[in-house]
Amino acid sequence: MTPDAIAPAPAPNPAKPLVLVVDDQAANVQAVGALLAQNDLDVMPALSGEQALQRLQQRAPDLILLDMMMPGMDGFEVCRRLRADPRHAAVPIVFLTAASERHLLVRAFAAGAVDYVTKPFVAEELLARVRTHIDLKRARDHLARIARECNDLTQIVAHDLKSPLSSIRFSALMLLQRLAADDRLRDLAESIRDSSDDALRFIHDYLEQWAEGELKRRFERAPLDLGVLVRRVVERMQPAAASRNQALVLHAQPCDPAHADATAVAHVVENLVSNAIKYGPADARIDLEVGPGAPGMVRVAVCDRGPGLSEAAQKQLFQRYVRLGRRAAEHSSGLGLAIAKQDISQLGGHLWFEPREGGGAVFAFDLPVLARSD
Repeated sequence: MTPDAIAPAPAPNPAKPLVLVVDDQAANVQAVGALLAQNDLDVMPALSGEQALQRLQQRAPDLILLDMMMPGMDGFEVCRRLRADPRHAAVPIVFLTAASERHLLVRAFAAGAVDYVTKPFVAEELLARVRTHIDLKRARDHLARIARECNDLTQIVAHDLKSPLSSIRFSALMLLQRLAADDRLRDLAESIRDSSDDALRFIHDYLEQWAEGELKRRFERAPLDLGVLVRRVVERMQPAAASRNQALVLHAQPCDPAHADATAVAHVVENLVSNAIKYGPADARIDLEVGPGAPGMVRVAVCDRGPGLSEAAQKQLFQRYVRLGRRAAEHSSGLGLAIAKQDISQLGGHLWFEPREGGGAVFAFDLPVLARSD
């Protein structure tokens, strides 16, 4: 059979997984193609590396069976080109190799192959490997699609939250104009305003980063007085603590300014204080400490007198979707601590937990201090 006899690709069947079979021997392509077609797989043949790349422009396969040694463009070069092309980088490539070529497998995996089958192949083995890698690819594609849909939903929710938050902020500003004589109510209105400002700023930053295609949060590092920042958080969260007869007490020592993002650090402190309020006992005191940390670092610690954490719970700390306890669990996503640790790490710091002497928990983090210019 001449190469031209099998060159035209068959009419595609979108319902079946598509396998691109590449081999310079027409008999091998025909044998593999017949086996795959008999087992409900769609086949796209190619008799050279160059032809394989051309066929990929027509339709993206679910898997590629690629001969290792071919004249002209060999399998290694085809594999490298595919891995460098974002459109085909995720397509699994299984090398077809003669038994005498097995010493080249390290090179094949380095080029981007996920598996290999030795020629002459055993039909059951070839089918099993093809099915396995197609299933894995489709599972990855499905998860990626779910992730994109979740991301789209998050962007919609974030965008739609801007309107009610703006209304809340406007109402708080109107209240502030009428509550000058009542210090307590004015403090509450200021807390509403400040919280709305922070939420709107966070949403704005998130949507801006998404529009620019950024997956990681972007931070604006600047000199940051952690004593002042934590004091503001304490003032903002005093009403929540007072609702449980708890007291927030700040102990601030003189220390160098941190070099960090104020909004991100404020969110971390708020999360730690919120957890201390939710999970700690009523009529208790929550201590917040600010001062020097490890060499070249400044430290913030939130210390409560709650039930502490079991050894099993400690092992799960900072993992996504893990809740600290039953109290208020229905209002918790289980993401707060995981995001807090990620943000502190991205800022060059470290966040950790330790049991508090006398009972309770300590959540603390260190951040790098602002480098002094000599």
